[in-house]
Amino acid sequence: MQSEADAQVLSEIIRARKTLKVLGDVTRPVYFSKETAEICDRKVIDSIQTAGWAPFHYNRDQDGIAEPWRIHVIWHEDCRSIASRFHDWFPDVKASNKLPAMLSACGALIITTWIPQFRGESQQLEGVDNSIGLPKQVTIDDEHLAAAAAMVQNLLLLLTAHTMGTYWSSGGQFRTPEMFEKLGIKRNESFLSGVFVEYPDTQDEPMERVGGKQRSNRSIEHAWLREVQLKGN
Repeated sequence: MQSEADAQVLSEIIRARKTLKVLGDVTRPVYFSKETAEICDRKVIDSIQTAGWAPFHYNRDQDGIAEPWRIHVIWHEDCRSIASRFHDWFPDVKASNKLPAMLSACGALIITTWIPQFRGESQQLEGVDNSIGLPKQVTIDDEHLAAAAAMVQNLLLLLTAHTMGTYWSSGGQFRTPEMFEKLGIKRNESFLSGVFVEYPDTQDEPMERVGGKQRSNRSIEHAWLREVQLKGN
């Protein structure tokens, strides 16, 4: 049974989690010893498996799997390989693109996709969601996407608890059909996040680290919080 102490620890982890973009040098990428890689890689896998306890409202039932999300893990050696080939694969991308530098520094890149059930499909679901008056396929896909996002948040918190840095990327070229094909990601999956993971061994290395742009914009005293009070009967 969970205790108040557990709640306090979780609260501290939530507040400690922050966006951190770590930029390495493509010509001198960071490599890890076999021992470090084995320990940290195991923690990443354990974190992913635990994060998968996120709630989902509908059984997506794709390939016999109920969850609406899929996880694709790229370990550091393959991240370095992608970094070295990146501009050959995407010759029109600006030389200043940050993805190769991020790939050169991370311990792992965790790509999360979700599988829409109706978006982009000709299939239509009969009727509407009577509770809100929207086509039911809209609410079902919204539930699938929300569940996948909850899974990613679980993952960010678990990695933070393991003292690993994280950066939730919107994907850039990783969300393109070309990259999906190179990574073996199915076309029916939709990109949600690319989480770059910094292993603890490199956190003292002299690399450029850029914090999240929105952390300083957080509302004072939770301006978005409202406690409802019903009036009358």
